[in-house]
Amino acid sequence: MLENMPPEKLALFATQIAIDISKNKSIDELCLLRTVIGQISCVISTIISQKIDFDKKSK
Repeated sequence: MLENMPPEKLALFATQIAIDISKNKSIDELCLLRTVIGQISCVISTIISQKIDFDKKSK
């Protein structure tokens, strides 16, 4: 689904998710969400790096 989405639509999709998630949340809740989402992003980056490394070693 996402891999076939043009960059502009992907940006709008991400914006809509952020708006929907942030509705009716306090500043404290938003700060916690930002921290959790940032952590998710870091873990995904680590997984990607490992997959790239493993792919290089298997060739």
